Amino acid sequence: MNNDTILIIGAAGNNGVATIEALTNKQNTNSTIRAAVRSVEKANQLKQKFPSIETVLIDLDKPDTLTEAYSGVTKVFMIPGNIEDREGHAKNAIDAAVKANTVKQFLFYSVFGAEYESILFSRQFRAGEKYLEQSGLNYTHLRTIFFQENFFGWADGIKQGGLYFGVRDGRFAPLNVADIGEMAANILTTSGHDNKAYNITGPELLSGADMAKVFTNVTGKEVAYVSPTTEQTLDSLLSTGWAEWQAQGMLELFEVFATDQAAIISPDGEKLLGRPLTTLQEFVTNNKAAFI
Repeated sequence: MNNDTILIIGAAGNNGVATIEALTNKQNTNSTIRAAVRSVEKANQLKQKFPSIETVLIDLDKPDTLTEAYSGVTKVFMIPGNIEDREGHAKNAIDAAVKANTVKQFLFYSVFGAEYESILFSRQFRAGEKYLEQSGLNYTHLRTIFFQENFFGWADGIKQGGLYFGVRDGRFAPLNVADIGEMAANILTTSGHDNKAYNITGPELLSGADMAKVFTNVTGKEVAYVSPTTEQTLDSLLSTGWAEWQAQGMLELFEVFATDQAAIISPDGEKLLGRPLTTLQEFVTNNKAAFI
């Protein structure tokens, strides 16, 4: 039975919620789960969903707001937000962990391929990884790939019979967010993860055409795969409210997928879970209503 106080930074996002859910479902721990969020509204939403957790308000742009959040904390899971200054936020969170002098493990959410620093997203997250590595804290990097849940953003097209996804004929292995949360919870409640990087993919390499077939099979309606041009993809992302830097970053990621640079299945996720990972077919089946 462990008695850790686990601080989750970025707790209100999908990965944070999935991690809290996995932690609260564990029977062999009585750890205190402290969810750090930016607003009272988000704190109240989390508290309503998970009554047993603590909540705390922080602003990663204001390091002095972190002191109280870290009081008595022994483990941290940081999920950097969708902001351009991911590096700055990571540094502030890591500095606060060092200052607290109680943190014995810092789990850092990152991205698959971060070590290569070849595209914007990988450089952003790798900067945080490197700062953590030289901090003196025991670190663990959890590097994840494109989520299955991201396809909710493509649902309108799928409903109309088209998966418009600009990765040409490239393949990669999309990953389930609930699986990521369970992996994070397992890392935070077991030993043997100090100073390691886990590279996490989904369980199967799929092309855009393969993914369209999954949506066709599950929905019972023909879904064609269409790979838009880079310009079309950029226009689509910007028109739906993406920031310019983030849209350009996604284009770089799509090019990685299109050229099969991420056509890899890593065993790390299944090892961390102790079970098979969720397939795209399972995900779409579980969320069929969103795509019909």
